[in-house]
Amino acid sequence: MTAMSLVWAFGTGTALAGNSANPTDTSGSSASGDGESYTVQVNYVHRGQGNDSQPAKYSGSFTPPACWYTAMTPDQMREEIKRRYYAAGHDGAGTIYEFYNDQNNQMEDDGHYHQGQDGNWWVLTWDEQRLKDFSATCPYQQGYFWAPPNQPPAGRITPRMLADAAYGQLTLPSRGVTLSPVAQNQKVNLPTYVNFTQADGEVSVTAQVTEPDGQVIAATVVAQPTSLHVEAGTQYADPPSCDYDMTGAKLNSAGTGCNITYNRASHGTYPFTADMTWTVTWTPTADPAPGGQRLQPDGFSESRQDVTVQEIQAINR
Repeated sequence: MTAMSLVWAFGTGTALAGNSANPTDTSGSSASGDGESYTVQVNYVHRGQGNDSQPAKYSGSFTPPACWYTAMTPDQMREEIKRRYYAAGHDGAGTIYEFYNDQNNQMEDDGHYHQGQDGNWWVLTWDEQRLKDFSATCPYQQGYFWAPPNQPPAGRITPRMLADAAYGQLTLPSRGVTLSPVAQNQKVNLPTYVNFTQADGEVSVTAQVTEPDGQVIAATVVAQPTSLHVEAGTQYADPPSCDYDMTGAKLNSAGTGCNITYNRASHGTYPFTADMTWTVTWTPTADPAPGGQRLQPDGFSESRQDVTVQEIQAINR
């Protein structure tokens, strides 16, 4: 299990300027400036990926969520404002100290942080790993605000958002396929059989978060291999490529109608490539479950191995 910290962006009501704010550009976008953060842990559980996995590629455009709103109780909001207030004073940061002092006084005067009222504070929270991506954007503007019950913001964390976050953490086997004959002993005019077996039949990632108000939200994505495209790596093959449908995460191309056959020795090696397409589904659960909804685009993994093709040597006895 791995955990990811989420940075809480505190601001003056518009913590992130514009509809596509760059989280690494804090000029005028965050009034805190103290570098501290309120964090929420998103726990990831990976299954079936193996030791040779690599981050999944995507067959189309896909971007994991960069930010969302996290719920806080009035007491939690008060304690966080005060914590920042005292931290700023201790560090001698006069402007920041005054800002949090003003925020505290304003919120105390305005119903003591809405103490005793039904509802929540909603605080903009950044995916810390996405903060490292200079192209990451956040569509939400307000840093924090109070909302009555049954009126959560459009950007509150949901299972679907966690599904996208989990998809962004998905890793897929990179070992590719095995060949028969083996890659180092391919023969001219003999078919190259392709074999693939995924022991677990699927790869999955669960993303789960416990919000400051105690609510647990989870989602699990499941990737299953569904098709394979292989290329011989040379024009001296017939056919130069083949496509296969996967059945139960297994493939043995010996019984199919397409197998690459090299018709010229390599005099070195040819780059044999195998591109696997994975269908990805998700459920709002903390474990893999049947009946998942499909996520788009498909996952994608690729591998390459050098093959040596030799002429068949005949021996006369």
